[in-house]
Amino acid sequence: MLGGGELSRFLHPILGVLMFLSFFIFAIQKMGDNMMKSYDWQWMGRIGDVLANRDDNMPEIGKYNAAQKLMYWFTFLFMILLLISGIVIWRQFFSHNFAIDTIRWAAVVHAVAAVLLIITIIVHIYAAIWVKGTMSAITKGTVSRAWAKHHHPLWYRSLGNK
Repeated sequence: MLGGGELSRFLHPILGVLMFLSFFIFAIQKMGDNMMKSYDWQWMGRIGDVLANRDDNMPEIGKYNAAQKLMYWFTFLFMILLLISGIVIWRQFFSHNFAIDTIRWAAVVHAVAAVLLIITIIVHIYAAIWVKGTMSAITKGTVSRAWAKHHHPLWYRSLGNK
């Protein structure tokens, strides 16, 4: 995909930094909406009901549910770990500044963070498929009023709806 060994080794860190910067700009914009609130912890305490699609007795939530917020924070953490470890192991520019043991640990951290980020993304996709109406929200960028009122009532009312 990146043209082979040499070109891949050259492009991977550059694309990684670009990925981090674009994610970081997005993450900063969404940080306020992703702060955990008391109702989020109540929601997590009833995760069994969520998985069984028994949402009639769930606490009211805002724009994002607790699982979405945790996904945000895990992604944030893994992206920071990827950036820091990636800088340490970036051979052309930075690795000569670090001891070999530091580079080895950074390589392990980089690999583990990458795997955990991939797992997080897979879980996110699976969860989106799980909740009816979510895939259309992803592809269209909007949700119906009824969906918002049912799944995110605090957010729905914050937009001036009753």
